[in-house]
Amino acid sequence: MTTLPAGSPDVPATPATDTATAAATGSAAGTAAPGTATSASGSGPALIYGIDDRPPLGRSLLLGAQQVLVSNVWLDALFIAGVGGLSAGLATSLVTITFLAAGLTTLVQTLRLVRLPIVEGPSSAFDAMAISAARSGSLAVASTGLIIAAAIVLLASVTGVLHRIRSVFTPAVTGTVLVLVGLLLAQFTFLEFFGGDTASPDFATPATLGLALATTVTVVVCGYLLPGGRARTVSFLVALVVGDLLALAAGRLDFAQVGRAAWFALPDPLPYGALSFDLGVTVVMTVIFLAAVAEAIGTYQAVAELTGEELTGRRLSGGVAGEAAGSMVAGFFGGFGTTAYAQNLGLMKLTRVASRHTVRIAAVMMILLAFSPKVAAVLVATPAPVVGGLFLPAAATVVFSGVSTLGRIGRDDERSALVAAVALMAGLGVPALGEPLLKALPGTLADLTSQGIVVGTVTAVVLQLLLVNAPSWRPRGTRPADRS
Repeated sequence: MTTLPAGSPDVPATPATDTATAAATGSAAGTAAPGTATSASGSGPALIYGIDDRPPLGRSLLLGAQQVLVSNVWLDALFIAGVGGLSAGLATSLVTITFLAAGLTTLVQTLRLVRLPIVEGPSSAFDAMAISAARSGSLAVASTGLIIAAAIVLLASVTGVLHRIRSVFTPAVTGTVLVLVGLLLAQFTFLEFFGGDTASPDFATPATLGLALATTVTVVVCGYLLPGGRARTVSFLVALVVGDLLALAAGRLDFAQVGRAAWFALPDPLPYGALSFDLGVTVVMTVIFLAAVAEAIGTYQAVAELTGEELTGRRLSGGVAGEAAGSMVAGFFGGFGTTAYAQNLGLMKLTRVASRHTVRIAAVMMILLAFSPKVAAVLVATPAPVVGGLFLPAAATVVFSGVSTLGRIGRDDERSALVAAVALMAGLGVPALGEPLLKALPGTLADLTSQGIVVGTVTAVVLQLLLVNAPSWRPRGTRPADRS
């Protein structure tokens, strides 16, 4: 069990405290009926199921499955394996450990640490580094760097260092990160929406676009146009079924890989060989991990606002400790760093279901999938345009969450506005320079500048420290003239 910072005044709620809190907010845990609105203390639409509500078992299973399907945690692993040129065996190993790390971290986060309905998965911030390591045969070095980076962040969390620097993670920083995550999700979303593989003859054809649009329209109809809350809560699951049935009718659903996959398999530790240390790779991994932490904190804050929960320092430190511990486990078994998934925040906003209970069920499902490659292969068989159709409304909601967070910057707070504006420009503009910039920079910097989330986060944090935090550190009554 992860140890939380000693001496923190924030005490995690016990189950009895949770029940009392739920009752005080008008959300009787475990008794809410479908379609019953429960109000969070924050602003925004009423929740159908609040943070401590327990929907009936059948509906809970459906809602948990929906969380797994919308997270699509396996897609990042398939992307790295395909572009990085991994063998079929290593690709399968990467998918299974992705499920295991995501499931374990999600379960511990919802039960003991940040205690919010968040779903964990591999951070796309690591993709460029992972692909580069796969192509060069240095995945063992990358795994070592990840484990060390995660250990550093874990130490900062349990010693209270992270709590003391919480003032850095202002709306200017977390809002910027959420917007960048949403926009980068949009790039992936539309690639999948149009067919996934640009070299495929089916890419951007009317049939492919029709399949993607049908999936998105199903989400919108169930989520916004049908009366009552029943259809809204499972809108993504209904859309997945509709999309897959249309794909099956069109001959686009291929279950060949399902037949070849094993029913049961255990993850292999150190699948790339013995751990191997490299200072440059470790530094890059640490910077990337800090960007993933900023992404997670932004998601924590948005989910806390949605559910009306207080994101205390103890909760935040515990959540980041969970990210770090989960990433260490993932690195040992050949996976990559985990983070709280913003697309599942989008799912909660669209369905108005923010129950930790259903997220725990999703976590258990992911853990089971880690040991059953055959069942996992069924999910992997989902065609790219169906995935894109599901992601489109979720990614759009993430962008709006980031914009809403930035909207909390005061009109007269010009410094914070400058932090957000420059960081967004850097996060979008620097990676867009592409090959010319990569050739002009040494390897370590090239790896960092190719990732928009990393560039935007580092820029936002540095500017926040220089323009906003540093001036407040000057002793009271000290004027510039006094120091001459």
